[in-house]
Amino acid sequence: MARLPQGILGGVLGKVGNVVGSSWKGIPILKSRPLSVANPRTTKQVAQRTKMTNIVAFAQPLLSSIIKPLNDRFAQQASGYNDFVSRNIHLFTGVMPSPAADLKISVGKMAAVIVQLPPIMSEGEVVTISFPTTLPDAFASATDLVYAVAYNETQKDFGTSGGLVVRDVGTATINMGSPLALEDVIHVWLAFRRADGTIVSNTGYSSGVAQ
Repeated sequence: MARLPQGILGGVLGKVGNVVGSSWKGIPILKSRPLSVANPRTTKQVAQRTKMTNIVAFAQPLLSSIIKPLNDRFAQQASGYNDFVSRNIHLFTGVMPSPAADLKISVGKMAAVIVQLPPIMSEGEVVTISFPTTLPDAFASATDLVYAVAYNETQKDFGTSGGLVVRDVGTATINMGSPLALEDVIHVWLAFRRADGTIVSNTGYSSGVAQ
């Protein structure tokens, strides 16, 4: 039985037929209950579940250092994680995004900056990136914080660098989880965040092979 704690025009708590009333972040919401499905494993359903499994696994190592600082503030009645998933899930037919260049770790007013990869050395666990210090637009600042993700496609290994250096430095180092090997394929995504957190950039991308 449903309750109307705020009167007939207020929020609904409980079920009315196939409609469920609840509250999310203090906002009254209504959700429809899923209809009974004779075959819950259709081709489309299985494909969507596979994409969800893949993007959740990909996003988990990035949640605190990359996804939340770049997305939480700008999410509309959702979390930054939910925004990240909704805009990228279509890329995850496999365990990594395809095409990798389309992954967006950040979407904002600042222009994207292309990552420059010096030779990636296969001796060690560090990927070094560089980027122009010239400001790409009026929203950018020399003190913008740098956020970068490196993904070793060969070893399925991540590294992140979140807010440790500023744009004016021109370089950043990303510590990977395991040593790089010769010919490992490395993907790098780059974004910037204003020091006060009010503006972020779009996402830059590059890839290379460990030498």
